Amino acid sequence: MHYENRQPPEGINVTAEHPLRQFVRLVVAAAVLLVLLVVALQFAGAFLAKRIPFDFERRVVERMQIDFGDAELSPELVGYLDTLAERLMGSMAVPEGVDVTVHYSPERTFNAFATVGGNLLFYRGLLARLPHENALAMVLAHEIAHVLHRDPVAGLGGGVASAVALAMLTGNAGTGLAGEVLGRAGVLTGVQFTRRMEHEADRAALGALAATYGHVGGGDALFELIAEKRGESRLPDWLARFTSTHPLDADRIRAMAEIAAAEGWATEGEITPLPAEFDDWLAADER
Repeated sequence: MHYENRQPPEGINVTAEHPLRQFVRLVVAAAVLLVLLVVALQFAGAFLAKRIPFDFERRVVERMQIDFGDAELSPELVGYLDTLAERLMGSMAVPEGVDVTVHYSPERTFNAFATVGGNLLFYRGLLARLPHENALAMVLAHEIAHVLHRDPVAGLGGGVASAVALAMLTGNAGTGLAGEVLGRAGVLTGVQFTRRMEHEADRAALGALAATYGHVGGGDALFELIAEKRGESRLPDWLARFTSTHPLDADRIRAMAEIAAAEGWATEGEITPLPAEFDDWLAADER
């Protein structure tokens, strides 16, 4: 038997590829895996959150004692919004045990949103700009649809899951982003809806308008108003569509027309004005 101690070939541990190129490839692969992990956790968190009983969700929010506005400033206005919400929900698919609570804030913020626990918050800044009841019904039915679809708790659940994962990966578990989302403020600001959620909420809202008024006319005025308030975007449409969680206003108006045509809903009809006392209700907090 013969043994020979051969020396390894020169450069056996050296690759022909530049080390920097290898490093970039590794970083890109790690980033892709991280994105996939976060997306998967978002879907998993949203899926599991929707399985939480609505009554439990509402009780948790009530215990947090979040300030959702002051109904005492204009009880007539809140009463009108409640009545209109009941009319709209009468023609919507309402899961058993799910309900909404309408709140009013006198702040001049141009916004309205649905959040966990079935809470809807309408700001004076938006209500004061609405031209008629049909536009108000559109935004109200849209936010109601989010609650009925359990979008707020799904959005929050997905956000919490991904935030906790990122916090753990960065060694900052329980603080920072995760803590912010899990905190009280996160109930309001941490809820993010996807474009699919927005599209389904628009569809449900149009159906409610058609059933309530006999047509969907005036519903597009809401998004025309939003587009006017938003102003011209500095981003090209293709980039805005890619980066935004909400559809573009022009796309939403076009989609609404397509949905109405597909469902056979009339797009024109008598527009219902807001109550004569509406402006006085909005100004109640100034008296």
